[in-house]
Amino acid sequence: MPRRRGAMPMSDAGVLDCADTYARGVPHDRLERLRARTPVVWLDGRTAGRPGAWAVLRHADVQHALAHPELFSPEVDGVLHGPASGDGAPPEDPASNAADAALIDMDPPVQAMLARIPPREPVDFAGQVACDLPQTLRNTLAGGLYALLRHPAEYIRLREEQQDEWLMDSAVEEMLRWWTPVLHVWRTVQRATVVGGVPLLAGEHVTLWLVSANHDDEVFPDPGQFVPGRFLHGAPAHLCFGFGHRACLGARLARVHLRALLVALLERPGLPRLAGEPVMLRSSARHGFAHLPIRWTA
Repeated sequence: MPRRRGAMPMSDAGVLDCADTYARGVPHDRLERLRARTPVVWLDGRTAGRPGAWAVLRHADVQHALAHPELFSPEVDGVLHGPASGDGAPPEDPASNAADAALIDMDPPVQAMLARIPPREPVDFAGQVACDLPQTLRNTLAGGLYALLRHPAEYIRLREEQQDEWLMDSAVEEMLRWWTPVLHVWRTVQRATVVGGVPLLAGEHVTLWLVSANHDDEVFPDPGQFVPGRFLHGAPAHLCFGFGHRACLGARLARVHLRALLVALLERPGLPRLAGEPVMLRSSARHGFAHLPIRWTA
C-alpha cells in the first residue's frame, strides 16, 4: 500500500509538549499509556520551544519529587506551587503579587459573580462571569463548574445533600483532582538521583505532571469520573497544590473560592447547562477555558 504524504503521527510523549493538543482537552489516554510503559520519559521540548526535561507521570514519583526540594529545586515560572527556595527568591504564587492581590478576596464575591448569569440567556463563564479573577483561580472555578456540567446526576445529588459539610469538602477536593488547573510544574535536579528507575543527573530539568498524578488509576480508581464522595473515606491526597511544606501558597484561597462557588450554585434555583462548545486554552501548562458558554435553566 503506498505511503501517504503528510505529517507523521506524534508519539505519546511528543503530544505532551504540543499546546494544540490541549485545545481538545488533556490527553489522558496518552498519559495512561505512558504511566504504564515509561512513567519517567524524556521530552525534548522542541514542540514547545523550551529546554528538554524529564516528565514524571506517576503519583508516587511526583509526590516523592515534591516532598524532596533538596533534590528537586523549584523553578520560578509563575505557577501556584510554593516558595522557590529559602534564599529570599520570590514565591511561585502569582496570588502573592501586588498586581493580583487587589483582585483576590478571601471572602469570595460569588453572589456578584453569579448575578452576571442571566436566566435562560447564554453567557461565557470564563470570559464574562469569572473574568475579574487571576487566571489560575479563574481556571480552578471554571473547572469545578465543568465537573458539575459533565456530571449532572452528581450535581443533583450534591444539591440534595448540601447540608453534609463533609461531602461538600470532599466534592471540592474531587473538583481539584478531576480538573487540576496547573498541569505540571518545573524542577531542577540538584544531585544525581533515580526516579521511576531512571537515573537523573544534577542540573537536568524535570516536569512533574500533576494532572497525570491526579489521574493515576493505581491511586484513584476510575479517575476520569467525578466522584464527589471520593475523599470521604481516606483516599490518598491529590497533588493539585503540590505536597509537603512547600506546597502551593494559594491552596487555601482556591479552596475557599471553589467551595463558595459550589455552595452558591447549589442554592440557586434551576440548573446550569452548556450553551455551546467550550473552547479550551491552547496551553501545555495551564488547564482552563478560553470560553465556557453556559445557560441557566429555570
